[in-house]
Amino acid sequence: MKILSKNTHHSDHALEIIFSSLRWFFLVMAIAVFYIQYIGQPDRTTMIPFSSLVAFGILYMAVSDYYLHKSPEGSKRYTIMTKCGPLFDFISFSALIPLTGGVDSPLFPLAYLIILHITVYWRFTGGIIAAFLFIFVYSIIFFTQVPDVFTLNSFTEYISQTVFLLMIGGLGGIIVSRERKHHSDKNILAEAANRDYLTDLLNHRSFQECLRKDLESGKDFHLALTDIDKFKAVNDKYGHVMGDAVLREVGAIITSIIPVKQGRVFRYGGEEFAIILYTNKQDEVDKLLVETKKSVADHIFNSNGETFSVTMSFGSCKQNGEKPDQLVKKADKLLYAAKDSGRNRIVYSTAG
Repeated sequence: MKILSKNTHHSDHALEIIFSSLRWFFLVMAIAVFYIQYIGQPDRTTMIPFSSLVAFGILYMAVSDYYLHKSPEGSKRYTIMTKCGPLFDFISFSALIPLTGGVDSPLFPLAYLIILHITVYWRFTGGIIAAFLFIFVYSIIFFTQVPDVFTLNSFTEYISQTVFLLMIGGLGGIIVSRERKHHSDKNILAEAANRDYLTDLLNHRSFQECLRKDLESGKDFHLALTDIDKFKAVNDKYGHVMGDAVLREVGAIITSIIPVKQGRVFRYGGEEFAIILYTNKQDEVDKLLVETKKSVADHIFNSNGETFSVTMSFGSCKQNGEKPDQLVKKADKLLYAAKDSGRNRIVYSTAG
């Protein structure tokens, strides 16, 4: 689920970058429209409100852009600033349109863009509510500005605009909802393809991909291969259902010990697991692997009233620019060295 959330945040972030850029573009356009109209028909009563609106807009957009680029995606501040964006847009629009020609303002189509922005977060319901809010603002301006609102032309213009706003809100919400569902379904399938069904750990495919990317990027990390000692005996004595339970619980133990920011845990295959630790400090690796080994050995399993425990052997080495298969072979040899020397132990590479 964390991966799905991350993908969603990433998708929304790209849209926010676009909307942020558009705000600056339309701010320049609004200034140009206002001054062209002001030169043609000077009205000092509109200058101060417009200048204040521009100053407020620049301040808000500067702060918003700062958090957009500096705050982690999905953080509280990031979320507040991005979700306040449509509210800022609506308030600015409501103040800007009367200052730039009212119902005849060339900036009125901005309403459609703002509604679409709102549907990104609040989908169909948000789109419809936003459409009604814009209809409310438009109605105030229309009935205030138009001298004879009950002529056929005026009535047709009003109805056309309100219907179009509702269509944008409704269709925009439907399209975004469908796109989000498609995106979510796609991510769920991708997540399922990268997860081991039994343990819910990342699977062998994910391990190979992650290992390849980490080596290509030149990250410092240690690779540890580990498996459950004499696991066949567990299956033979307690059955495969119990064996599956052991795999699940061992996977959960390893995951609980390895910090998310410091490493990844994979089910390599069978009773074997792989751990990638993102550190170049041997003492940190030793601390985590020793704790993992001890926690697994201390864990008590129950099967029909009978208790038992299992141990694990580890082979660990630091990446030194090898190819993925070479690094795996090196860790695998160390794992078998741990097995051959009595099991329930960790063997480290003496070379880098």
